Amino acid sequence: MNNVRCSTMRVRCRYPLVALLVVGAGCSRSADSGSGAAHDNARHANAKHDRDEREDGVVELSREALARAKIGTTRARLRDLPTVIDTTGEVAFDQDRVAHVSPRIPGRVHRVHARLGDTVTAGQALATIDSIELGRAKAAYLQARAQLGLAQKNLDREEQLLSERISSAKEVLGARAVHQKAMADYRAARQGLRLVGVSSSAIDRLRYDKSGAALVAVHSPIAGRITQKHLTLGELVRPSSNLFTVADLSRVWVWIDVYERDLAGVHLKDKVQVRVEAYAERVFSGEVAYISDQVDRQTRAVRARLDVQNTDGALKPGMFARVRLTDPHTEGGKGARRQALAVPASAVQRQGKKHIAFVTLGDRRFGRRGVVLGVQADGYVEVRSGIKAGEEVVTRGAFILKSELAKGAMGAGHSH
Repeated sequence: MNNVRCSTMRVRCRYPLVALLVVGAGCSRSADSGSGAAHDNARHANAKHDRDEREDGVVELSREALARAKIGTTRARLRDLPTVIDTTGEVAFDQDRVAHVSPRIPGRVHRVHARLGDTVTAGQALATIDSIELGRAKAAYLQARAQLGLAQKNLDREEQLLSERISSAKEVLGARAVHQKAMADYRAARQGLRLVGVSSSAIDRLRYDKSGAALVAVHSPIAGRITQKHLTLGELVRPSSNLFTVADLSRVWVWIDVYERDLAGVHLKDKVQVRVEAYAERVFSGEVAYISDQVDRQTRAVRARLDVQNTDGALKPGMFARVRLTDPHTEGGKGARRQALAVPASAVQRQGKKHIAFVTLGDRRFGRRGVVLGVQADGYVEVRSGIKAGEEVVTRGAFILKSELAKGAMGAGHSH
């Protein structure tokens, strides 16, 4: 554009000398501008080249840095590792540690003592129900207790009169029959109160003039955490109503599918390792507790259940889980072994959600490799891809190389 403008100026300028000066100045600026752009392009190209070199994952250390890092290496090679089965599963409640809490008698919710998420103890009152039927049952009990008292007094009196030869044996027998019936009615009324959840001590304290005779507490049968709550004040509830669900999450179940080809390697009491995405670095321990006796015709797999310890409640029912089973059942109890490419566990570093290792490239240079891991046992970890047999792998100082690589990436990110 500047060149075009210079030509135009030469044609239109009425003063040749002035035009010459203007043209020279304009063309000079054009040359300087072109030279600066070329310099900037070259600088950006060099910076891009430097970034590309760093993005290749190559770290080069000076002699002094190499001496300080004390790098240790070993060759990746085939090793004997235990046979394992990797599968997936889903976390579920331990159904032996779950309780659905319902009232034993119809009534209206008078008070709610527990909230969703509360940790409760066995026997703790979760709600209070106001029940007309309970009031009637208590009144029937009090009446039966009073009748029993009268029958006992009458029997005592008749027996005393008989001993004094004032009364006959017939009157005593009649009084004894009345007493026995009163005793039966009393026991039936007392048992009726026990069946609706009234304790023996509470029954003994019942009086005619005592308030709250129609109120009964609903208790938690187990210790655990309230995972569901289905009631509100004033709501009419029945024995079929599920008011609360209380679960003990200190142990959970994990359901997995075992394919026919792997079934021979799965046994009751086999130890398992469970991982979930929420706690990527954590391993939960458990064992095989149940193996179905039937193969699913659609999936050609057998359902198996794992009992997994969950003392802090980190595992939540519904979570997706990755499961690893190791087969210890072979001659000598050492478990089945297989040949696999493996490196020392110290050679592997985590980078984000992936794993990396460093291999030697010669001349103080080291290359980063993304690796896919398999079984980890006896201090070694299986490498399924990313490293070839015979390559020299860094086993000591890998963290330093990872840090140097990160510094280089930060420097490249600030190049201009």
